[in-house]
Amino acid sequence: MTLVAGVTAIASALLAAPARAGSSDHHTWTVHPGTGTIAAAVAKAHDGDTLLLKAGTFHDSVTITKSLTIRGAGWDKTIVRPPSSKAGCTVMGGVHGLCLFGATDSKFNPIFSDRLEDASVSDMRFTGFSGIGVVGFNTDHLSVTHVRSDHNGQYGIARFASIHSVFAHDSASWDGEAGLYLGDSPKGDSVVRDSWSDHSNFGIFLRDSTGLTARDNHVWGNCVGVMALNTGGQAPYDIPAGDYRITGNTVWANDKACPAGEDGPALSGLGILLAGVHDSVVRDNTVNNNKPGGPTLGSGGIAIVSTKSMHGTDPTNNTVAGNDAHHNVPADIVWDKTGSGNVVRGNDCGKALPDNLGWCHQ
Repeated sequence: MTLVAGVTAIASALLAAPARAGSSDHHTWTVHPGTGTIAAAVAKAHDGDTLLLKAGTFHDSVTITKSLTIRGAGWDKTIVRPPSSKAGCTVMGGVHGLCLFGATDSKFNPIFSDRLEDASVSDMRFTGFSGIGVVGFNTDHLSVTHVRSDHNGQYGIARFASIHSVFAHDSASWDGEAGLYLGDSPKGDSVVRDSWSDHSNFGIFLRDSTGLTARDNHVWGNCVGVMALNTGGQAPYDIPAGDYRITGNTVWANDKACPAGEDGPALSGLGILLAGVHDSVVRDNTVNNNKPGGPTLGSGGIAIVSTKSMHGTDPTNNTVAGNDAHHNVPADIVWDKTGSGNVVRGNDCGKALPDNLGWCHQ
């Protein structure tokens, strides 16, 4: 296990003696603010234990391979910032806050037969990391709830190659790549719900997976509000991506401008984007005032497009229904005329492109 370098006996002394919690095999550890105190507690804990982080500021970056419950005193009270050194969890580039990892091989490929199960993080804030605030990799039933993650260089809260995840009642702002990310997971059976995501490149990013849901979230101020993406041949574990459910979200004023770069084209002014996916449903969302704030490959309230030119596929058998979409530019619903079997019906909107299909009614 990777621990923050320089954890001392003083840091260890800040840990209260474990109190018995329910089962004789499970302990609750009280963890006090400081440098390296989370790492020290994780080193002492066993599967099934609970770490209670007191109010205050922690400086830590920790790799966790045990099934632990890690709970703070609230995201306005328990704050985790990076340590002064670049030690701790530094895989995948950057320094991350908490890394909850299942088993991997020597090339950091997940060993799916040995996932990290039933880990949870709640009621704290992660800010200022060059990487990701909270990241899961090769997990099963990972829960991240009531967490705020902001001003991080990569993602706010993310999980890769995982199944049965729940992100709920979270808040992500001003993160470099995406505020909330679920990706690289066939048969992922995971949900992000009742959360807020703003002022990142992507508010909620669902990539190269199947069986993911985004519902009842509030998303604004990003380059793209909610993106469901199939990158095709470049995607690890792709089967291909689709079967997303994007329902009941409020998505507005996503007008941040993301310039073109090595990772993709310029993007801005997109509310909900279905990019090369299949059998996905966009229903009962409110999508308003998404307008480009700079150069962009495309924009609109709800867009259905192909990723075939980027090694992906055409969109097929997707349904866009029952949404309320207005004042988006250039239109409330946009289709690039690729793919087949896509159904658009029953939306309350002002304009659709192509404009000869009768997709909007008011």
